[in-house]
Amino acid sequence: MNNALKQRLQELDSIYDSVVCMPKQPCQSPGYHTKIADGTPIHSTVRALDYALLLLKSGDAAAATRAADVIRAVLVLQECDPCQAPYGIWPWFYEEPLPKMSPPDYNWADFCGARIAEMLINHAAALPAELVTAMRAALLRAGMAIFRRNVGPGYTNIAVMGGGVCAIAGEILQEPFLLDYGCRRLEHFIAYTREQGGFNEYNSPTYTIVVVDEAERILRLAKTDVVRALARGIHDIAWEAIATHFHPATGQWAGPHSRAYSDTIKPETAWRIAAATGVAVGAVTPAEAAAQLVEMPLPCPEKYRGYFQDEDRHDCVVQQYCRREPVSRSTTGTTWFNGDVCLGSVNHDSMWVQRRPVVAYWKNGSATAVLRLRFLHDGKDFASAFVRTAQAEGRLLSGVTMLTDQGDYHCHLDRPANGVFSASDFRLRYELQADGAAVEELHDERFILKAGPWMAGVHCHAGRFDGQDVVWEAGCENGRAYVDAVCYHGPQREFNFRQLGDTWLFVAMELLHAGEFPSDLGFDAHPEEASAVAWSAWQNYGLNVAVSRQPLPLGQAINTGI
Repeated sequence: MNNALKQRLQELDSIYDSVVCMPKQPCQSPGYHTKIADGTPIHSTVRALDYALLLLKSGDAAAATRAADVIRAVLVLQECDPCQAPYGIWPWFYEEPLPKMSPPDYNWADFCGARIAEMLINHAAALPAELVTAMRAALLRAGMAIFRRNVGPGYTNIAVMGGGVCAIAGEILQEPFLLDYGCRRLEHFIAYTREQGGFNEYNSPTYTIVVVDEAERILRLAKTDVVRALARGIHDIAWEAIATHFHPATGQWAGPHSRAYSDTIKPETAWRIAAATGVAVGAVTPAEAAAQLVEMPLPCPEKYRGYFQDEDRHDCVVQQYCRREPVSRSTTGTTWFNGDVCLGSVNHDSMWVQRRPVVAYWKNGSATAVLRLRFLHDGKDFASAFVRTAQAEGRLLSGVTMLTDQGDYHCHLDRPANGVFSASDFRLRYELQADGAAVEELHDERFILKAGPWMAGVHCHAGRFDGQDVVWEAGCENGRAYVDAVCYHGPQREFNFRQLGDTWLFVAMELLHAGEFPSDLGFDAHPEEASAVAWSAWQNYGLNVAVSRQPLPLGQAINTGI
């Protein structure tokens, strides 16, 4: 048993609940799917299956007995009635059965199914025969749930995970139907991704690593040659995405990000990259990373390793992620690398909590400074804000308006049926998180956000929200400096986004060396149309952006551009 496995088991052993037969820990939810408050003690189904897998990997007989208890506790929580909509899936938590979730997460057929498949292939001999039979039945139900749901290839991580689960389940259970479906799904995913230009869930530090992990799981478990070949192809595509967006100077995953659960990469992501590339990621050396991992990842393909070694990287990556016609509707990311600083943006997207449509990183002593553009509703990232951005190297121009068919904190899970949001505060924010972060107001609505060797020159422009002028202000708190366009601040009131008056904001930003003075960007208004407002900045770079004057559905908002 390696040290990482031993340490992880000790951590989970310490929180094992022998009554429920699952690990017990405080709830930490992303803010949707569950009604359980953060901090409430819960028993997680996926965490329990991870624990069971680790117990079995230890090779200890007593641990295998406990693993069997854990697996039984999880299996009984699966929906087994094929007439029910959530057939084949599990709840997140023992404390919150599927009917009580808000709503059930159908991805749990994929997440739980993958772990059950691995235990059946590698550890069935250590488990009682009756339990193995029950696990096979549960895996079949999970595979049929995945087939019935049939997510498209644009749902990046689940498209891969579900395809792998079905293909491997088909092999284990000798179900040609599932094996064929899994193969076709993985094959379609590769063809679709190449046609699109990249993963639709673009440049995600969270889900690209999931894709790598699941491709490697398929390669560990699958026997069919075509399945293994498809997994190798997916593994290569994912590593290309990581390599071309990795910023060696800060050890960060440069933006823009479609799905991110934190502003900087998590330790486990740094471990995976360092161990697979043999290159230090920030302060994490490959040897230190290997000591933290229960199972070593497959090596990063050799052709991509140079990206992780160039700490003086100077280039610009422009990549299409979602192909649409005309080409202006396609989703395209721009990432600029300039030594110890990088800046990424996407040409258009919503601004919900997992998006990083504009994000910069720079080296700030031994730490990293993070600059983001956000839209906040009562202090939380707002999914019904929409941003269009044009970028040229370290300069960009962004236009923001609202959407009528998206949610509040989540894109769609908390979408109000009547289009009405209650709020005491709406604001657009440029935010710098850094040691020593500070803000300085210049003149003509220009500000500087600064920390260490770099700073952001923020050029504000008069915006409108529900027919009223926005007010620009700046401040510092808790290690963050910010420049805000205050759209509304006052008593709690309702805003009907289907009936909002004039609503649009423009802001430009340029990255500068400390001590430089912001340039004259030459904000220029285009003739206003009845339905849109358009602005230009830094004409020698040709930055032009247009946004709707009133909120629109997301699809229509994407169509409004120049």
